[in-house]
Amino acid sequence: MMKRLLIFSILLGSLLYFNPSMAQTNADSLRNALTERLSQQLEIIAENSEESFDFTDLTETYFYLYENPVNINNPAELEQLLEIYLINTFQFEQLKTYQQNFGPLLSKFELAAIDGFDETTIALLEPIIVIESTDKPQYKLKAKNIFKYARHQLLLRSEMVLEQREGYKPISDSALWAKPNSRYLGSPEKYYARYSFNYRNQFRAGITMEKDAGEVFFKDNVNDSLQRILGDKLKSGFDFYSVHAYAADLGVLRAVALGDYHLAFGQGLTMWSGLSFGKSTEASSVMRYGAGLKPNTSVNENYFLRGAAATFGYKGIELTGFYSKKNIDANIDQFDSISGEIAVVTSLQESGLHRTVNELLDKNAIQQQLIGGRLSYKGLFFDVGATIHQTSLEAELVPRIYPYNQFQLIEGDLMNYGFDFRLTLPQIVFFGEVAGSDNGGMAGLAGFTAQPTGFLTTTVAYRNYQKSYQNYFSNAFAESSNTNNETGIYFGINASIAPRWQLKAYADHFQFPWLRYRTDAPSYGHDYFAQLDHEISRRADFYFRFRTKKKLINSDDPWNNIDFVVPYHKDSYRFHINYSISPSFTLKNRAEWIVYKHEEKPQSTGFLIYQDIFYRPPSDRLQLTLRYAIFDADTYDSRIYAYENDVLYAFSIPAFYEKGSRVYFLVKYSLNKSMDLWARIGQTWYSTRNEIGTGLELIEGNKRTDLKIQLRVKL
Repeated sequence: MMKRLLIFSILLGSLLYFNPSMAQTNADSLRNALTERLSQQLEIIAENSEESFDFTDLTETYFYLYENPVNINNPAELEQLLEIYLINTFQFEQLKTYQQNFGPLLSKFELAAIDGFDETTIALLEPIIVIESTDKPQYKLKAKNIFKYARHQLLLRSEMVLEQREGYKPISDSALWAKPNSRYLGSPEKYYARYSFNYRNQFRAGITMEKDAGEVFFKDNVNDSLQRILGDKLKSGFDFYSVHAYAADLGVLRAVALGDYHLAFGQGLTMWSGLSFGKSTEASSVMRYGAGLKPNTSVNENYFLRGAAATFGYKGIELTGFYSKKNIDANIDQFDSISGEIAVVTSLQESGLHRTVNELLDKNAIQQQLIGGRLSYKGLFFDVGATIHQTSLEAELVPRIYPYNQFQLIEGDLMNYGFDFRLTLPQIVFFGEVAGSDNGGMAGLAGFTAQPTGFLTTTVAYRNYQKSYQNYFSNAFAESSNTNNETGIYFGINASIAPRWQLKAYADHFQFPWLRYRTDAPSYGHDYFAQLDHEISRRADFYFRFRTKKKLINSDDPWNNIDFVVPYHKDSYRFHINYSISPSFTLKNRAEWIVYKHEEKPQSTGFLIYQDIFYRPPSDRLQLTLRYAIFDADTYDSRIYAYENDVLYAFSIPAFYEKGSRVYFLVKYSLNKSMDLWARIGQTWYSTRNEIGTGLELIEGNKRTDLKIQLRVKL
């Protein structure tokens, strides 16, 4: 291992010998900076959560801007950059003030003259903004113009693991009938297809379809006896379909959505149907910017609404009404003996996977209905909104009761209500939200973001989510994945400590007043983070990061009659550098070290080091990406997450543990102006294992190879 590290260090040193100023800036190198910001945000989300999320909603927000740049002279479009924290409130206000004093921007170079827009921010924005007049002649809003000038896009994707897994091994019909959950019913391929229609971001429509690996595409391939048991649950074709139609800026009708859509209001305590960025490298990201109503284009099978919604506005007043009705997966517990309908479910299933008999029986088990509205006012310095909605389930949700979840019991209908505000002053922004559920539970978050000087931004936020607060559609800033049973105080800063040097840091102290899963006592913890960024030149930059987290968890001592809680610490150190060695080659290096300490276990460590090579020739028809990584982690507790470049709109954030290496190769080739082809192959090799995975995902051997192919047609 030390020899490999020595070779790697020599390689890194020799590459850094090249003068970075020799490289020339192009669109792809600028996009690399934006992708780096996205990767850091997603890695932190993965590290903070014990669950496996589909990050499509978050990645698409970034990649959508590649194809649909924001007109920086249009305040309504500019707010999209606020929502994903590419600019902060103070930069937004400074830009508006500049435009009021000097008129619309005529060139991107003018951004350098606006207070708060440093070189790093401008480099992030350059590939996703355009300079257009807001009063230019518009095409008449006629159906023929909409279809004449609209853009169409078709995406087709297929992916699979090349090694055979346990769930796909041959088995006789009689054996499958005896043990119906011992095999996946479908094929190992994953299929994805999406068509989208876009007219100047004002009219959008599309359909998204997906079949996960192991799900059935042709039901005739399934045992006849199992077909009879599964009935209507088993169908040919894609397992998931999502259709949306969306229109905006129609006078008083600000926005309207039919089909699948998202709602994001306030700070996320009362209504936030999709995923969101939590803790990140940007301190100001604690304050949310709800996008309101927007279409759903992802394949996340749970975090969306299905029905209709509309936003009406007059001057600063907006009224939004929404209705959703969809079937959701649930673990069935009891049937009504008279009607034969489902009476009680013990949990809602959120994986979106329907590969085995049990998973298919849980599919679309019950109906969920949502109805509600929001009234808001947006003034020059003050925003305020009130939201209310009621959720009804077709059956009672009665979880199996344990001490830690006895306050999360939900039976029948649930009503939620909330009030949110934001006060914007020249150097400080106050924000907050208070929400409640009709069982008496309350939750609140309040804070401020201040910029006392141009080189320093600081954020302070306090949260208090009672253990009895319940909400199906809450997604606010928190340490845990649920917005209940948590209090905390957060302090973060972003500071330009010297030219081209920036410090990002936060401290988050939190408490859990009641028991949690695997923590049978009230507990507490802290999360400290610091990152130092340095821009060597426009073609080279690096950062060093330190993060330490402490939490409490049940003791593993089998001799204890009572599960005492004991602390554990996780420290991580990372060095990451990006640099260009020619107009066509960009390289990235990372080294990361994890130290996991548990009071009752030996200390475990994890190490990851990788080399990325990006090839972007001037012709721009061919793009190549290569990564070689070496990892060595003692246990799963000392695992390391690393974002990987993928085909358009896809993502990959694997967790590395035990000992081995990984390599992947990604190629994009533009066949012509209308067609792009991606191919990605990666392999993980373990030196200490003869089996990979468990259960139906078990692979006999020490390597796992994944293949992905995607075609895009755009007109």
